Amino acid sequence: MTLSSLLSDLLPGSEPDTESPATTQDCGESARSPTVIHECRNCGTNVSADTTRCPACDGEDIVRYSID
Repeated sequence: MTLSSLLSDLLPGSEPDTESPATTQDCGESARSPTVIHECRNCGTNVSADTTRCPACDGEDIVRYSID
């Protein structure tokens, strides 16, 4: 799975073949905050930020990925 297809699944309404913000951002434009993904390290299920146990596998190892 490519990063663009992952992000298009996570961000409804976005087109997978559109240009990324990094390629369309003007030099004078302020920097955007990074996208943060919370994921079960055991099975890879995406979960909400306040999740402590994975609903799919009951795992407790939830990791946070920041995508700039």
